[in-house]
Order: sequence, then structure tokens, then C-alpha cells
Amino acid sequence: MIFDRSCVEIDIAALKNNISEIRRVTSKNADIMAVVKADAYGHGAYEVAKTLLDNGASGLCIATIDEAIHLRQSGITARLLILGGTDSARYADAIRYNVDLAVYDYESAKSLSDEAVRLGGKCNIHVKLDTGMGRIGFFADGSSTDEIEQICKLPGLVPYGIFSHFAVADTDDDEYTKLQFDRFMSQIEELKKKGITFEKRHICNSAGIMRFPEMHLDMVRAGIILYGLMPPGCPKPSCDINLVPVMSWYAKVIHVKEIPEGTSVSYGRHFVAKRATKVITVSVGYADGLSRRFSNGFELLVNGQRLPIIGNVCMDMCMLDATDLKGDVRKGDIVEIFGKERSADELAEYLGTINYEITCDVGKRVQRIFVD
Repeated sequence: MIFDRSCVEIDIAALKNNISEIRRVTSKNADIMAVVKADAYGHGAYEVAKTLLDNGASGLCIATIDEAIHLRQSGITARLLILGGTDSARYADAIRYNVDLAVYDYESAKSLSDEAVRLGGKCNIHVKLDTGMGRIGFFADGSSTDEIEQICKLPGLVPYGIFSHFAVADTDDDEYTKLQFDRFMSQIEELKKKGITFEKRHICNSAGIMRFPEMHLDMVRAGIILYGLMPPGCPKPSCDINLVPVMSWYAKVIHVKEIPEGTSVSYGRHFVAKRATKVITVSVGYADGLSRRFSNGFELLVNGQRLPIIGNVCMDMCMLDATDLKGDVRKGDIVEIFGKERSADELAEYLGTINYEITCDVGKRVQRIFVD
């Protein structure tokens, strides 16, 4: 593997396996929208998107109009849906690039309608319902039925989808998830009485796909499981699904030296050697996404052995104690942050966060290498 200072290896075969497995356990009547926002959770949006679309995904979910434009300009023609808010200043871009937008208030919908009419175009919309997430969306209690009806009749808008998002599908609070689903379906039924229907109803996220097959409806949104990682703390799926982690993160040994007892290492002198110590310097730091909270204790893998970080993680480098390393270590040796030997989940647990954050935080300057 040839790389400069740090790289993530993206296993395309694993990605193909994961989308195939998701397709296998998803209702045959439900499309799969692959969530590739945040540069495909740090994996590389275009390459991941192309692979997923070629292997079972029907469309893609993103977070911003610029993410959508990047995919369009890279040649992606599939359906794109922005899951969150879009500023009215970017409505023209959404219409020109044929991007579906989430709608959750009349004022924004009217502005979008006006822009579509001005441009002589149309915009597919997905009405967002708040069934218990408390983030964005119309309350799914019937109080917004008339407002949603007005939106769906605005010129230039095509009411293609209606959706919501589970808050605790990845926990054992199944009653709340069922409550959210019931609210969702009830609001859809209220709109149907008004003659308002949608081609795609979607509420299932990764955990919902695996745990609640009866809620797949017309479309599901696969996120973290695409990348071979489970939602943290998620109870056992109701189906057997074989997921393979897609990302591995590596750096290199760039210097090896011996320091005497009493010598300090890194900023702040938070590590002082209590013995003669072999120190190796590694070409990865917090600007690459290796959090400074890993300082003084977290272990990286060198030649299959775990070595602790000593001193503070620097912007571009960190140092390891290799005194007890069995065998030799040389400049150019590979250092694994996570990958084949351990999952990103271990880093997440150490920091008290979730695996999503670990992969998303891998910096843009870290080279992406795609292997199949």
C-alpha cells in the first residue's frame, strides 16, 4: 500500500457486500436510499455513491446542496434527497440540479414554489413530519394537515415523499418507536382523506431496517450499516445480516529514537520518561482527525502490537512508547489506527462518542485509497 503520511483504505468489496445484505433483508417493495452525507461518513462520497447505486441502491440522501452539486457534477444522475434544511438562496440550485428537498413549513415551501415558477421548473418535495425526534418537521398530530395540504397544491412543487425519523430505534425502547410509526401513519391517513397522497413513505433508518421490517413501507434510508458498522448499543436485529467494516485508517512511522530517563515528550511536558524509552513518531495528528483526547494512553497498532501514545497528540504527529515492542521497528512501518485489527467502535468507546463521529472526523487531507 503506497501512501504519503496517512490514508484510509476503503474496501469496495465490503461496501458491495453490505448493500447486498441490506437489499436482501429489506422489503422487496421498498427502495433503498443510501445516506452518503458528510462525504459518505468520511468514506468518499462519489466513489461510495457509484458503488452503492451499481449494487442495489435507488437513490442517495445528503445534507447540503453543495454535496448534491458535487455528486451531479461527478456524473451521478440518481435521485438525490436533502434530508435537512436548505436556505432559500439555494433553491435555484436545487431546481437546476434536480434535487429533492425536505419541506417542513409553509413559508419556505412558498418561496421554493415561487422560485420554481420563476425558473419554469419543478422541485420534488418530501414533507417532513416530527413524530417524536423534536428536530424539524410538522407535528404529526393532525394540527398541520391543512398547512401540508396547501403546500402540496403549490405550483412548481411535486409532493413525491413524506418521511420522519426514528429517535430510539437503536435502543430497546420499542414502544416509543411504535408510537412514532403510529403517529406517522395516522398523519398520512389524515392527508389521504384530503386527497393528498405520496409515492414514497419512509421512516426507517439503519436500525429500523434491521429491527422493524413491518415498517419498511415504500422506501428506507440506510446509513451507518452501509459502512459495516452497527448503530452503537443497537439490540440484536430481527434478521441475520452480515456486515463488513469498509474503512481502515493507517499512518507511518517517520522517526525512531531513544530518550533517557527524565526526558519529556510533546507539548506541555505531560509525559516524562521514567526509564530509557524508545519513542517512535507517527505521521498522524489531530488535524487528520486523531483527537487530542487520545493523548497519553490510547494505543495504536504497530506490527500487530499495541503501543501507547505518550504526551499530547500534536496537529500533524503523535508519539508512541515502543520500548516493550517485540521485534524491530523502522521508519516507514505501517501504524493502524483502526481497521483489520480493531473496529472504529473501540475509538468511539474510548472517547465516549459513537462510531459515526470517528469515521466522519477523518480529515480531508488523509488520502482515500479505494481497493476492490
